[in-house]
Amino acid sequence: MTKKVLGSQFVEKHPTLREKVIISLRADLTTGGMQQGITYSIPMLAEKFGVSATPVREAVLDLTKEGLLFPVPNKGFRIVETSEETLRDITDIRLLIEVPVTIKIAETITQDQIDELRELALHIQVLAERSDFVLFIENDRKFHHQMLELSKNMPLVEYADQLRSQTRIHGIPYLIDSGRLLSSSNEHLTLLDAMEIRNYDLVGTITAQHINHTIAALNARHKDLATDKK
Repeated sequence: MTKKVLGSQFVEKHPTLREKVIISLRADLTTGGMQQGITYSIPMLAEKFGVSATPVREAVLDLTKEGLLFPVPNKGFRIVETSEETLRDITDIRLLIEVPVTIKIAETITQDQIDELRELALHIQVLAERSDFVLFIENDRKFHHQMLELSKNMPLVEYADQLRSQTRIHGIPYLIDSGRLLSSSNEHLTLLDAMEIRNYDLVGTITAQHINHTIAALNARHKDLATDKK
């Protein structure tokens, strides 16, 4: 879904059916609307979303390329099951890539670019307050994509998008369940404040903290399991 920022208003263009399905699928993947180990068919989802099979098939193909889904021959597709070890490895890669790149972006970002991102960050904050998880997930994805686009390194942006998508399935539910979704969304604004005053150490710290929500989710899971065994 694309939005153009005009002052404090967001003017939304009407998303295509394919874009609507992708947004809905991402939300289901992230909030538990779809479960690992279950095979989903194209006709099943087409009926659920009230659309033809074509936009669903296109959306599934896109999410397969992102590493979120995998095909089950003659049956449909399933969610890619990511091990805890892999999630920790992906988080390490994200820290190695996104922290220095975001600091580099902070060195050259313009005030107009900060203001545009701030508008989006404020919108995300409102969505978090409303518990509008579908639009929160989509706009949060857009914020990070738009931020990294300022690096002008599109292969890096695409790779970072893919890694982020694979970890969000675990990180976002943790933020929702723990009541930390709003505080997480506030980190976008804190990051932009640090960029505005060119505090590069703080930019790196906030970026790392934001990425590490996935690790916090894994640690919380271990704590819950340990509590259940008592």
